[in-house]
Amino acid sequence: MRRFLAAAGIVAVDSVLLTFAHPGPPGPAGLGRPALLPVWALVVASVIVLRYRSPAAAFVCALGPAVVTGGATALLPWSAYQAGRSVRRTTSWVVMWTAAAVALGAEIALRPAAAAPLVVASVVFVLLPMLAGRYVAEQERRAAALAAQERLRIARDMHDALGHRLSLVSVQAAALEVAGLPAEQRAAVRRLAESARGAASDLHEVVTGLRAPRPGLAAVGDLVAGARAAGVRVDLVVRGSERELPEEAGPVAYRVVQEGLTNGVKHAPGAPLTVRADWEDDALLLSVANPAPAAAAPAPPGRGLLGLAERAELAGGLVGHGLAGGEFRLWAVFPVAPAPRRPALLGLAVAGLMFGFVPLSLMVGVA
Repeated sequence: MRRFLAAAGIVAVDSVLLTFAHPGPPGPAGLGRPALLPVWALVVASVIVLRYRSPAAAFVCALGPAVVTGGATALLPWSAYQAGRSVRRTTSWVVMWTAAAVALGAEIALRPAAAAPLVVASVVFVLLPMLAGRYVAEQERRAAALAAQERLRIARDMHDALGHRLSLVSVQAAALEVAGLPAEQRAAVRRLAESARGAASDLHEVVTGLRAPRPGLAAVGDLVAGARAAGVRVDLVVRGSERELPEEAGPVAYRVVQEGLTNGVKHAPGAPLTVRADWEDDALLLSVANPAPAAAAPAPPGRGLLGLAERAELAGGLVGHGLAGGEFRLWAVFPVAPAPRRPALLGLAVAGLMFGFVPLSLMVGVA
């Protein structure tokens, strides 16, 4: 939606600038300036669409309208800012600066009396927006680096503090296991030692997840293959065309399948499990199901399911579980990430409809 608004606003502003702010001779073959507005709107909208494919190429193309109109347009500073924010390659920067210098030289050659204002306009409408975009991109990279450093700090603190405490509990429980205790107490100590070792293993998994990239939806196939190798009967059913999920939804989807397989093996040992991934137009429907015993009753959600529900909500999804149709089912719904190019194409189409009416009305004398 924001892309569409940006495209519509730039086309509108540049159409107004062409009509009122850039005096000049009539168009070719006797056509007046209102007759050129549809072509102008199409050119501007095309450059906006190109920006979502190649910001550097869009900036170079935006220099042409500025030279033709004899002044800066709204498209030029916008494309300069977007290029400064998105372009990383040194070659692209050299091409952009060379194109900007050639465009400035062409404008000065066409209008030598306005050389000083043209240089000032290039600084204001090209250099400053590009540097601003570069600054914003650098701040975003620094914020991402600080977030990664904070994750590593949390991982180290958790490992040093909790790992030390859990190690002491494990050592003390191991010492009690070999002591001369009654049978019941030895069993309790053994369970305590197992819980401490399990907590240490969970802590190691969490710390590893903080330090390393988290597995996403692409790793579900390996997860199912690992369960099959361990002797679990599990089927993976995928329906529809795979689409891109939001960044935070992929790891949560992986954890949903992992939790479903773990619960199925724990509560229905030997029963076949089914993992389904149904891709709809705007969402992914994910589920893990296993046959339930005849006398089974719904169990209250454990900490693992509650944690999954919280993480799914943060990722824009929904997680639930229940007993239906003789099956225990853990399910999740995640929205599909919007395609990066579709808003730009939609903006081009709607902008053409909206701003085509104004030029046509100008041509017939209505506006």
